[in-house]
Formats: sequence, C-alpha cells, structure tokens
Amino acid sequence: MSSPSLAARADNVQSETQTYSGTTSCPEVLVVSVRADEQGTREAARWAERVEGASAEALSSTDARLDARLDTARRVLVLDPGALAAWRGFGARATASERLQLIARLAGRAGNVTWASTAAQATQWVGGVRA
Repeated sequence: MSSPSLAARADNVQSETQTYSGTTSCPEVLVVSVRADEQGTREAARWAERVEGASAEALSSTDARLDARLDTARRVLVLDPGALAAWRGFGARATASERLQLIARLAGRAGNVTWASTAAQATQWVGGVRA
C-alpha cells in the first residue's frame, strides 16, 4: 500500500487565508508558515496580525494562491521554527518535505523573502515593516 505523494496531499490541504486589510487586493506583506497544516496557518496569522501600516496576509506553504501572492507581495516572512524555538512556543516544526517543497516554490524570488527560525528574528522583521 502506498501513501499519496506530497504534491497530492498538498492539493488537499484546506487552509484559510486571512486578509487584514479588509480588501481582496493582494497584500503588501505576506507571512508564510512552512508547516502546511492549520497549526502553521494559525501561527502565520498570529504574526501577520502584528504587522502595522501595511496590508498583511497569512498563508501555509501549500496554499494554492501562494505563487500569485509571492509575485505581488512587497515583503515575505517565512516562519520555520528551529527545534529550540518550537519548544519555546514560536510554532510547530515543519517536516523536511514541507520545507523542501516551499524552497522549490520560492525559487527565483529570494529578493523579498526573509526566513525566521526564532521569535526574535520574526519580531525584528515585523519591526522593520513598521519602519
């Protein structure tokens, strides 16, 4: 018996996109959780709420709208907690497969993407958005 491929499972993930600007336009700021489940989406939404002065949206790494949003967002924060940061409450760790899949989707878009593996890094990034 074989399990479905990662790509097939990614197509079946139901994640909620939360737009904080109150409009349907593309966000200026995108917060992406490497973890591809509801827990990851909740963590991304929590950090997107901290962004002030810009429209922010939270997505999981497998959201079907991610590629379009990546092309239009001015700044992107990727949440990828390390083991110690996850233990301290920064968020749940992603699998290596989830991480590799997101890296493939981000190929060629590194100019506006920042990876945060600790709460301190994410806080510093959010502070930079406000400035």
